[in-house]
Amino acid sequence: MRRPALRRVLSRAPECPAGPIAPGQCIPLSIGSKPKQSLRTKLDSLLQNTRVPSAIASGFFQHARRFSAGQTPANLLETEVFGFFETLPADMKSILSCSVNSFDGITSDERNRLLDPSIPQNPNVPLDADTLATAFVKEITQRVGVQVFGDPHALEQERPGRNRFFDTSGGENFDIQLRICKVNGLRTNEFSPALNPGDYLPSELEQHCVPIVVNGAPQLDCEIQKGNCAGNFLEDTTCLRVPNVRAGEGVVLEGVNFISIDSKVRLTGQAPSTVSRAVDAFVFGDLDTPLTDSQNQPIRDCRIHDRITFVVPADLPPAVYSVQVAVPNVSGFPILGDPIVSNSQFIRVAPSPTSRFRIASETLAARQETSPASFGSDEVRVRIRAYPIIASLTDLTLGDEQAFDSPEFEDVDSGDVRQMQAVLFEQSSPIDGLVMTIMGFEIDSEKAYREQINSFTDAFLHYLKITLAGIAAAISAGAFTVGVKDLLKFALSHPIILAIAAAVVLVVILILAAWAPADLLIEDALGFTLSDLDALTNTDLPLPEVAPYVSQQGIKVKATPLEKVPTQYRERREYVSDEEDSRYEIVLRYNRVA
Repeated sequence: MRRPALRRVLSRAPECPAGPIAPGQCIPLSIGSKPKQSLRTKLDSLLQNTRVPSAIASGFFQHARRFSAGQTPANLLETEVFGFFETLPADMKSILSCSVNSFDGITSDERNRLLDPSIPQNPNVPLDADTLATAFVKEITQRVGVQVFGDPHALEQERPGRNRFFDTSGGENFDIQLRICKVNGLRTNEFSPALNPGDYLPSELEQHCVPIVVNGAPQLDCEIQKGNCAGNFLEDTTCLRVPNVRAGEGVVLEGVNFISIDSKVRLTGQAPSTVSRAVDAFVFGDLDTPLTDSQNQPIRDCRIHDRITFVVPADLPPAVYSVQVAVPNVSGFPILGDPIVSNSQFIRVAPSPTSRFRIASETLAARQETSPASFGSDEVRVRIRAYPIIASLTDLTLGDEQAFDSPEFEDVDSGDVRQMQAVLFEQSSPIDGLVMTIMGFEIDSEKAYREQINSFTDAFLHYLKITLAGIAAAISAGAFTVGVKDLLKFALSHPIILAIAAAVVLVVILILAAWAPADLLIEDALGFTLSDLDALTNTDLPLPEVAPYVSQQGIKVKATPLEKVPTQYRERREYVSDEEDSRYEIVLRYNRVA
C-alpha cells in the first residue's frame, strides 16, 4: 500500500481560532495533508446547484450566533440547543464561533441564496421552533415545486396553460387537442412526436418477471406483455405500463391544453368495478413554451409541459381506473363541447402495502481516490442518517433518527474495497416512507485534526436531531403560519419525501463548508414511499431504471441495479466528484422482512 509522501508530524491540535484562518477554514491543515477545497469553491458549487435556501442551516447559524454572543435562551428550543452547545469542549465552541464568522463573511446576496432570509441574523433576536418550522415547511413546499413543476413558487398559486386549441368546424380533424403526454413520468400512447414501440423504455411497458438462476447467480427473467392489456397499448399490441398508486397518494399528469384552473380529473373503474369519481386538481400551466416554433408552425405536442396533480380519493377501492382530464371550454371554440374531455389513460389503485422493510449497506469502494495521489491515500468517513416519515393531510411527522457512522477508513487507495456492513434503516412500525441521507468526506489530516473534524460533525448532527424534533413537534401542533395542508393536499408523497431528504443534506453541506478542511466525496438524498420499497423488492416487477442526477454540491450520482430476488433488491450507487477527481461506490441492500 502506498504511504503518504510527507510524514504528518504535528502531535497535537493548537487552539482553534475564533475567526477563520482563511475563508471557510477554522481548523488549520496539518503538514502532509492533501490540498482542500476553499470555501469559495464549495460555495460556487452550492450556488450553482441550489434553487431553494436552507431553513435549518440558517437556524443553526442564528443559534450559534446567539450562543457565541452570550445571549440567554429565550424559548424551549433555544434552552435545549444552548444546553447542548454548553456541553461542548472549548475547542468545539471556538469552531462554532468561527463557523458563524466564516459564513457572515460572504456577501448578503449569496447568504440569502443559501440560507433562508426569513430566519433572523441578529444575535439579539431569538429563534423558536414555530418560526423554524414555518421556514422549513416553506422550504419543502418550494422544493416540491421544483421537483414536480420546475418552479419553486409553483404551489403558491395555480396558473392555466396557454390556449393551443383550434377550430375543427372546417372538416374532420383527428389531431388530439387535449393531450396527456405522461402519467407519473411514464410516457403514454399519446406522446407526440409519436414514438415507435422500440422507443419506449422497459419501465414504460407492462412486464411479467420471474426469478431464475444463471451460472449460480440470481437474475430476473422478464417478458413484455402483448395483448389483453389492462390499459393502453401500442400498434404491435405491446401493453403500456399502468402505474400503481395507493389511495390517498398523488398523481402527476403532464400534457397539452390544461388551460383552466377549474379543470377536474375523472376516474372511472374498469370492469368489474363500477366506481367513478370526479376529483379536484391543481393546474400549473407551461407559460415558457411559445405558441409557435421558429417556422411559425403551432406547437401542440409534448414539448409543452402543462401539469395537473390530483389526489386519489382515500376511500377509492383497489381497481384499474381510466383517467381523463375535463377542462371547462374557455378555448373560444364551442364546437369542442363543454367541458372538453381528454382521451383515457390508466392507473391501478393498489392496496397499501403492509410489509416491513430494512435497508443495509455492504461495501465502500474507491474506484478512484482523490487527486493528487502523490500526496497520500484518502482518509474517508461515511455518515448516514435515516428518518421514517408519516405524512397525512393534517400531519407531517419525522420519526426518530436512525444513525450510522462508519469507522474511519484510513489509507484508502484507488481500487480498494472496504467492508461497510451495517443496518441503515429498520422499520419497526407503520410509516408512509423514509428519508435517507448519505454523506462521505475525505478528511486526510493528522489524527488530532481528524478528531476535531469528526467531533464537530457529530456535534452538528446532534443539533440537527434536536431541531428536526422541534420542527416535527411544531408541525404536529399546527402552531405556525404555513399550513401543512397547503403542501400535503397534493399528496405527492414521493416528491415531499425527496424534498425533505434534499433539505437535510443541504444543511449538512452548508455547515461543513463554513468551517471544515474536509472535502465532500459522497452526497446522496434518498426518499422512498412504502410503495417504492414494495416495488423494489417485488419480483413481479423488472429492475428499476434509476436516472442519474447531480447533487447540490455537484456530485454526480448514478444508481445501478445489481440484482432482484424474492424479498430483496441490491444496487450500487456511484459518486463522482469532478472537484476531487474521485469516484466512490456504495452497495446497498433493500429487504422485505415481514
